[in-house]
Amino acid sequence: MLIPKYWAHYKQRFDAKTEFDNTKKQATIKRYGWSEVSQAEALIHAKARVIEAHKQWLAGEDILRRERAEQYNQGNGIPIREQIISEQSLSSSVRSKATTHLIVTRNSYGAQVANVDNIAIVDVDNDDLLQQIYPNDYHKQGLIGTLITDKNKPSSMKLQVWGFVILFIIMASIIAWQSLSWLWLIGVMLLGTAFLWWQADKNEQSQLQINKQKYEAHLAELKPFMTALLQKRVASHPNEQFRLYETPAGFRLIAVHDLVLPSDDVVAEWFTYFHADDNYVRLCQVQQCFRARLTAKPWRMTEVNDNKLAKQIPANDFWFIDISLDDASLDAMDEEQYENFEQQKNEIKMRHQWISDYDKFAKNYKSCRYVKSFGNPQMSNSLAPKAIDEFIQWHDKACQVAKDLIMA
Repeated sequence: MLIPKYWAHYKQRFDAKTEFDNTKKQATIKRYGWSEVSQAEALIHAKARVIEAHKQWLAGEDILRRERAEQYNQGNGIPIREQIISEQSLSSSVRSKATTHLIVTRNSYGAQVANVDNIAIVDVDNDDLLQQIYPNDYHKQGLIGTLITDKNKPSSMKLQVWGFVILFIIMASIIAWQSLSWLWLIGVMLLGTAFLWWQADKNEQSQLQINKQKYEAHLAELKPFMTALLQKRVASHPNEQFRLYETPAGFRLIAVHDLVLPSDDVVAEWFTYFHADDNYVRLCQVQQCFRARLTAKPWRMTEVNDNKLAKQIPANDFWFIDISLDDASLDAMDEEQYENFEQQKNEIKMRHQWISDYDKFAKNYKSCRYVKSFGNPQMSNSLAPKAIDEFIQWHDKACQVAKDLIMA
């Protein structure tokens, strides 16, 4: 798994003369570095990446000057930056000598996430399934598809209203030009416009309600659709077994018959067959592991709505904040540097408090609900590595699957 413990960033300004004249060109190059060993090694890695980028720049290549960490690793090749909470190894069986590594991290919005190297987890989002089943009704720009489309597009009736407004203005202008009384026409125009606009808004709200009911009806069809997919898969692949979980906005599948790696062909086949989330697939490939969110998303928690917890975790750049300075370093600071240092200390303190509150509140929610297991009932579970059974028990407990709690 590629989940670095230490991170650093480094930037340097470079000057160079062009080949044809003495005009200087400049570039400030920033790169991230990471390491499993130490912060110092992460900084060495960052500097090495800056040097490599500088060579490419001198060679005339069009490089990215200032590297940024992006959500879900949007093709930039940088490992995801998540704080490691715990690590453990799960038992292997006699049949399989492979060791299963499990790392729990805290993601960018504060939730705990399980990262496991060789137990396949497939994450499926409702919007991806809706696009597959109803391609004419839903688009990739939003989960609710037609609701979003219709809401953002002015209705034809409202367009007619504007047509009437323009017509009334023209008529009023003619009346004024002819020195006729036009106040009554302005009054009629305002009343007519108000009535037509009210009628258009009423029709639009009615259509939104119809779309919402249609969307909810489509959502109810997703579980049978996913169940049918699984039944069809295990019927054609009798050696495969899966556990199906429902999440707040989709489904989670765990393969329980054998250990596999994200790079295995069969995993790519599962991702495609079950319509796995594209961002999730990309993240699995970059980190070389499978992932499962264990605790609630903060914005789905009532404590956030009740202002008992901030929606966003403070100090997401805590990796690059150094508050362990000696007295000599503090004395050498000027007033502005010292104020910045105190602000960073306060941000770290707020982060620790947020995490403490979040972990306490998160116990009131579960991240998924167990639905059903799929596979050949004649197949003996003793053939599967022991690590899978251990992981399932650990996963279900960590996600609080069996408890009567709200999914978040």
